[in-house]
Amino acid sequence: MAKLIINIGTEANDGTGDPIRSAMVKANSNFTEVYDLIDDITIPSVPTDLTDLGIADGTDGQVLTTDGDGAFTFTTVASGSGGDYDDADAIAAVVGADLDMGGNKVLFSNVYDAVEDLPSASSYHGLFAHVHGTGAAYFAHAGAWVELQNAGGGGSLPSRTSASGSTASLADDASGDLDLTGFKTYSLLTITTDRAAWVRIYANVATRTADNSRGEGTDPAPDAGVIAEVITAGAETVIVSPGVIGFNLESTPTTSIPCRVTNKSGATSAVIVTLNLLQLEA
Repeated sequence: MAKLIINIGTEANDGTGDPIRSAMVKANSNFTEVYDLIDDITIPSVPTDLTDLGIADGTDGQVLTTDGDGAFTFTTVASGSGGDYDDADAIAAVVGADLDMGGNKVLFSNVYDAVEDLPSASSYHGLFAHVHGTGAAYFAHAGAWVELQNAGGGGSLPSRTSASGSTASLADDASGDLDLTGFKTYSLLTITTDRAAWVRIYANVATRTADNSRGEGTDPAPDAGVIAEVITAGAETVIVSPGVIGFNLESTPTTSIPCRVTNKSGATSAVIVTLNLLQLEA
C-alpha cells in the first residue's frame, strides 16, 4: 500500500482539509502497514561461543588467528596468561602475546625492568611499554624506542635523577669498566664515590677503550671523548661546576654511560659510583 497523506488544508480551519475521522483512518492504515512489516523481520540470535560462528574450540595456551581470508584457527603461543580461550572475551585477556591477523600484529603492552630489556623495536612496531628503571613509557616507532614524556601534559620539565652502579671487586690501584644506565643526552651535576677512586666518563665504548693507557694526572685530548673525570679521596661527592653536558655517541645512541673506575682506597674492594643527572634528550 502506498503511504496515505492526510490533507491538512491550506490554512488553519479553512474547511478544505480531511475531516478528523477520515484523517484518523489514514493514520491507522499507515501504522498497520508498518507493524505488518516489523512482524516479518527475523532477529538472529546473538552468538555466545566461537562455535556458534563455525570456529572450532581452542585449548589452553592458544590464541585465535586468521590467514586474512576469513579462515580462523587457534595457534599455540610461547607466552601468555594461560587459560581457556574458547570464548571471545577470554581471547582478549591474553597478555604479552602477538595475535597474527593476516600479517599485521595486534600487540599488547608490557612492563620491563630496564631499557636494555626492551625487545627489538623493529619487530614490535606500535608496541607501548613501561620501564621500571626509568619510570617512563616508551613507544616502538621506526625501528627505535621513543620515550614518551610529559604525557600528563602542560609543559612540565623533567626532574634530576641518579644513575648508580658498582664495579667488580678491584685490587688497589686496579681499574675496571662500569656502564651506568642514564640518558642519551644529559647534564652532569655531581659525581659520588663510596671510597677513594679515579672515575672517568666517556661518550662511547670506543673512546673508553682508546683512553685506557692514559695515566692519572695526564689531561685527555680535546677530542678524546672524555665527558668528565674526578679523583676522590674517599666517600665524597664532587660538584661538577659548571654542569657538563654528556651524551652517548654510539652509532645508535643508547642510554648507557660508559665509565672507567680505578680503585684508590688502599685495599681490594668494589667501588660504587653515582651520577646526579638531568635528562636532556628523549
